[in-house]
Amino acid sequence: MSDPRRLIRACLVLCVALAACSPSDGRDVRPVSTAGLVGAAGSDPAALDPLFRQLAALESGQRREPVVIVQLGDSHTAGDVFSGRLRDRFQSRFGRAGRGMLPPGSPFPYFRPTLVEVQQSAGWQVAGSFPSPDGGLFALSGFRITGRRPDDLLVLASTEPEGFDSVSLGIVRGPGGGTLRVAVDGEEVHRLSTAGNVVQAARLDLPVPAGSRRLELRPAGDGPVSLLSWTVERSGPGVVYDSHGVVGASVNVISAWEPGTVGWELADRDPALIVLAYGTNEAFHDDLTRGEYERDFAARLSFLEIAAPGAAILVVGPPDANRLPRGCTGNGREPLDFSCAPLTPAEAAGYGDLAGSEALCRWHPPPNLEVVREVQRRIASQRGHYFWDWSAVMGGACGTHDWAAAQPPLAFPDHVHLKPDGYRRSADALFRVLMAEYDAHRSGAGGIAARP
Repeated sequence: MSDPRRLIRACLVLCVALAACSPSDGRDVRPVSTAGLVGAAGSDPAALDPLFRQLAALESGQRREPVVIVQLGDSHTAGDVFSGRLRDRFQSRFGRAGRGMLPPGSPFPYFRPTLVEVQQSAGWQVAGSFPSPDGGLFALSGFRITGRRPDDLLVLASTEPEGFDSVSLGIVRGPGGGTLRVAVDGEEVHRLSTAGNVVQAARLDLPVPAGSRRLELRPAGDGPVSLLSWTVERSGPGVVYDSHGVVGASVNVISAWEPGTVGWELADRDPALIVLAYGTNEAFHDDLTRGEYERDFAARLSFLEIAAPGAAILVVGPPDANRLPRGCTGNGREPLDFSCAPLTPAEAAGYGDLAGSEALCRWHPPPNLEVVREVQRRIASQRGHYFWDWSAVMGGACGTHDWAAAQPPLAFPDHVHLKPDGYRRSADALFRVLMAEYDAHRSGAGGIAARP
């Protein structure tokens, strides 16, 4: 162990499932409260006031702590190219306060988070909240990883010149839990017992020397240790942009997360903005019904509203995506040999009978894509949230086909996922929209400068 004077404090905070959070060892902790490039026609910019006020306070020097943005979504978020570009644009303008909260370890193949490098040895076991959660505790990141052996190693290394000055670890405590060894820049700085009488989430807050670069975690070997998240950031002014994506998930993945723990995490992060970016996977479910999706989407929004009452919510409608029925390719025909056109009303009405026929051997948006987008737009508007239509940046229906055929391509041949340049172009478009709204508010046109 290092000299304890090297650390300012190590604060362990517990959260009992479905209950208020309470500090360990009597320490204080914040209480928990239970078109075109615009693509946002009809959205009221006043819905973004919580974000705008905090950004304005940063720019004026009145705010000295970070402004936090949290993005939740599917694979478009999980890849961290779209969210990573937004992170870079916000931090370039308003200041860089570190990488923020991440899912623990390397929870899925091709995980490439920006601003950090992650290593995970083979001994760690990954559990995800989609498609088949194992009944264990999941929280905001959507993942849980467990290690047992002393040679099981996790590494989170900052690629920022400034490094980080604080570490937070989201862990699971419970019967039989082992000890977690924490090292920073090669020196062990803390040992944390994860044993407890009941299964519950906990968070270790660990200030470290400014400019720290490398966080290493290992089990001590006396029992399993499970992590829900890890966070590295800096305490000064700037923006922190958390992003949590689960590949293949719909907005209902949120219902697989333990609500008391998620509420606790959001209360602690205290985001100025929550970006909700689901819809692609829902759209490819041909049995989806409008009424059911309306109920589900409204319920997930309601949960976030209660968990983070001070946050603005930005609903990002799904990007365009296209489907080519199985059996259409062959005889030397490649996917891009087929044209793309939206479904006619008659084709949409009889889609179940036509989906496997040669009559639909062309790329087309799945019939429920526009249903999902319309539901999200309407419910966001009804509940006072901002809506941005990602597909409008792409030119609307069949935009993904055009992006896949572009030179160089902006979308992958699957007509669902975008190339890095496509994600970056999309993020730039959204950022321009947000900053146009912000600048109007800042100047008083939207009222932000004129209000007390």
